[in-house]
Amino acid sequence: MEREERKTGVVLIVHEHYGAPLLDAARALVGELDVKLVEAPLEEPVEQLRGRVLQVAAAVDSGGGVLLLTDLCGSTPANCCLHVLATHPGSEMVAGLNLPMLIKLSTCDRSRPPAELAEELARTAQRSIQKAGDLLDKGARSGD
Repeated sequence: MEREERKTGVVLIVHEHYGAPLLDAARALVGELDVKLVEAPLEEPVEQLRGRVLQVAAAVDSGGGVLLLTDLCGSTPANCCLHVLATHPGSEMVAGLNLPMLIKLSTCDRSRPPAELAEELARTAQRSIQKAGDLLDKGARSGD
């Protein structure tokens, strides 16, 4: 059972009320996800948010490290995550949270280190971004 005890903990840190609907959508598609959510109200002081993020990160770290998923690189939630990385060796962060990442997370081996999971989720997120015109046959677009 040691493998289960040392899994990578996952925390979503997002602006306002963006996280709950995103998690609801993912759960509707793939079932329960073992993640914690920290939503960051715009009026919350940075030190308070940083404290909440640190507390939740510590709570989900069972010895396997912590993966932090945030919505926007360079934002206050992302900057609070950087503080966790500085104080929690072996942790990692991915900015640009999207639904495909959460779907992929449902099938990931959580016994892998946070950096490996981060790489896999980042690749999934990047592949999920498509322009519809690129997907259509050029003949169909020109009306032929």
